[in-house]
Amino acid sequence: MPIIIDNLLKDDNLSQMGKPFAEAKVEIMNAEKRLPAVLLVDTSGSMRSYKSLLKDSVEGVYDSILSNRKASNVIELGVMTFKSEIQVLEKLREIKLQKSKGKNLDFECNGVTLTGLAVKAALAHLRAREVAYEEAKPAVHHYAPILFFISDGNLECYDGAVKSQEERARRESIAYIKHEVEKNRLIVISVEVGDYCDHSLVTQLTGLNDDKHICKLNDFEKVFKFIWNHIQGAHPCGSWSLSDFSFKDMNF
Repeated sequence: MPIIIDNLLKDDNLSQMGKPFAEAKVEIMNAEKRLPAVLLVDTSGSMRSYKSLLKDSVEGVYDSILSNRKASNVIELGVMTFKSEIQVLEKLREIKLQKSKGKNLDFECNGVTLTGLAVKAALAHLRAREVAYEEAKPAVHHYAPILFFISDGNLECYDGAVKSQEERARRESIAYIKHEVEKNRLIVISVEVGDYCDHSLVTQLTGLNDDKHICKLNDFEKVFKFIWNHIQGAHPCGSWSLSDFSFKDMNF
């Protein structure tokens, strides 16, 4: 389901922006506190040689969650890709309600990189899901949402008109992330792909002043498992208590 780029520029209310592509229904029979997480995957041309690795990594995360009954009830996943267009491959919701459950997702890599617009769309997706929790009867409790930004960090946008919009969205997204991370309302983890990633950009996108919330794609599934185990042990603090952890220095 493609997201129309113009819509991302006309509305700064993230929950309203995300409504057209976010799941409004919440399964209230599931009494577990939810952990919403969006996997935002770069599928631009520079990622072409990593297509199989992206597919395997995302499937691995799904398989890990599905193998644990508790995790399957707590973790909600959404999958988005970005290149010359931004797409929602899986709406953010319980995995058991998803048709593909991480299988056969399209990670065909080509086109330019709309990083700022894609991050803004992913933030809107998360915020709209939070509103759905709040509006459910009864309201559904949730942990601080997590955005996984999976990319080589290369900025490739050559159309002048789109580039100005892209740069604006990137500045706004970085400012929003920094504010929400400081308030313990959001966690952003950058997953670096390849050996020549734009480390400065992916660090900014975590909302932190250091690179402790950055990991390599090869460690992505292990990081996800660690987060789940940490949340189970840190209850009721939950996901926001991850702010003090450095994934970069962990020995997986």
